[in-house]
Amino acid sequence: MPAITFLEHVRSIEEVMNRAIATGDATLVSLQVDQRSVVRGLISGSLQFDDGSTLHFREFVDTSQAEPKVMYVYHYQDMGNTLIFRYDNAAHRPALSQPAHRHSRAGIELSAVPSFSSVLDQIVKQMN
Repeated sequence: MPAITFLEHVRSIEEVMNRAIATGDATLVSLQVDQRSVVRGLISGSLQFDDGSTLHFREFVDTSQAEPKVMYVYHYQDMGNTLIFRYDNAAHRPALSQPAHRHSRAGIELSAVPSFSSVLDQIVKQMN
């Protein structure tokens, strides 16, 4: 069920993070929440994993929209700060055929807008 308010969206992300922290998969490095209205706000933070890799994330959401993630970045890097993957919807030159895409060492590919949970699942699977 999609979040109705920005704070409900934040709570859903916190629940996913807390599960990863409780299982020992991740440690919370930082978390910032900037509520702009009942339906809009920015959430950002970092999680570190046992192998020294880090996920940096930012979402600007408007839960009144069909696709609430107005802007997002999920940047996952190894201990040496080398990119493993990054999902974002930033504009590119030359332009991509859609805003949602994934960067990896192999290049850029179009993707669906990922959920925070699916990004964490992908990281945990890569680590195991």
